[in-house]
Amino acid sequence: MKISGDHEEQSREAGQAAGYCWARNPNRAGRCTRPPHHDGQHVDRYNGRSALTDTTGSTWS
Repeated sequence: MKISGDHEEQSREAGQAAGYCWARNPNRAGRCTRPPHHDGQHVDRYNGRSALTDTTGSTWS
């Protein structure tokens, strides 16, 4: 399902209000869970983990 521009903006604002960068991962499901305005790669600590004990899932630039 494609999200409209208004919903995408609302999602980003809500994610940032919760303390996340919330940039969409362009390669798979998920969003960046680092703090807003961080330096370096985006990280999704929840999606893309290989095992439950992994501390980081997907990363992208």
